Amino acid sequence: MKILPKTNAEVFASLRLKEPSLIDRAWSYEGKLFARFRGSDRPEQIKSNQYQTWLSKPWPGKDNTSFARKVSSSDRNVPSSTQKM
Repeated sequence: MKILPKTNAEVFASLRLKEPSLIDRAWSYEGKLFARFRGSDRPEQIKSNQYQTWLSKPWPGKDNTSFARKVSSSDRNVPSSTQKM
């Protein structure tokens, strides 16, 4: 397994989290980033000249991601260690 440089890791996270309605899947192979866009059967390599586009996209708000919704809803069901029982 190859470790991604910091910039690649940030772009990779951006691909996966910033546009979930656009990206079906994102992965890294031999230090290169790839994504399969929704509606497409073919993966595309994300070139370095596209990195800034992905980095400049805003991060989703807490309530905009399915993961965040799952975590926040499960937090409400778990008693806090500071609560008295």
